[in-house]
Amino acid sequence: MKPIAKKTTNKKAAFTIVELLTVMSIIIILIGLLVPALNMVKQYARRVKQKAQFHSIDVAMELFNNQWDGYPSSDARDEANQDYCGAMKLCEAMIGQDLMGFHPNSHFRSDCTDGAGNPLYATPTNGFDPSVTDPENLKVRKTYLQLENVHAYRLWNIYGTGNPTFQDDLFVLCDVYNQVRNVDTGKKIGMPILYYKANTSNTKHDPNGPFPVPANDGDFIYNYLDNDELVSLPLPWAPTKQHPMAGAAGAPIFYEMTRDKKISIDSGRPNRADSYILISAGPDGEYGTSDDIFNFGD
Repeated sequence: MKPIAKKTTNKKAAFTIVELLTVMSIIIILIGLLVPALNMVKQYARRVKQKAQFHSIDVAMELFNNQWDGYPSSDARDEANQDYCGAMKLCEAMIGQDLMGFHPNSHFRSDCTDGAGNPLYATPTNGFDPSVTDPENLKVRKTYLQLENVHAYRLWNIYGTGNPTFQDDLFVLCDVYNQVRNVDTGKKIGMPILYYKANTSNTKHDPNGPFPVPANDGDFIYNYLDNDELVSLPLPWAPTKQHPMAGAAGAPIFYEMTRDKKISIDSGRPNRADSYILISAGPDGEYGTSDDIFNFGD
């Protein structure tokens, strides 16, 4: 008998629609789980970098303090009653207002002079007077912070020109977050680091007020007005929006954020009550929100 031949087919194996949809669904679920984790890692890395920047400033500030027997002032205005707030004075103390070092004759003035009309720093306003780059000038300068440890930008890089409050050519130190587009280059840069010096002769730090006014610090250890003119500028990327910490409404926010939570008495006590506070606006670029970063705590 002849054997019965089996009929063969040349059928190729392939995924069914159901199988493809199942695999795609699994991939989407995995991506959904992975992206938030990657964002958390990225945010943590940025926070560590910001804390490292604050540490560099802290070390530099101690060098300044040891040499000049005190930290730089953070008052909102200079001796000529011109707007020159804590953030700008911090930059001048660390690297000078032309990034070439702090001049010992400084009176921390917004016009970058010694108060007698003699320019100390090279600025567009003074037309880069030759005396400020004279070897004798540069010889007495002191740089407390290496430029690679800071992000220094002029105010016009952040807010553009024509600012009615501050001179546009003043430098500030910026944080490590990239919420702003540099007006000149288009490169992403950070927001100014706010600086507040403690008045150790005072005793108060009460989020319930009454709060300091320009003519009276109200016996507060820290004066939220030290940087209020800067904080009251609109967000560079949203000119119609203000920071939560701006103006009188921001006072309780500032004092609550900087309060030492381990102390429960009503009058309160700030962190770093004997030195100074630094504030980064954090990832959202807004002062007075929960993601702000300080030179204290974790």
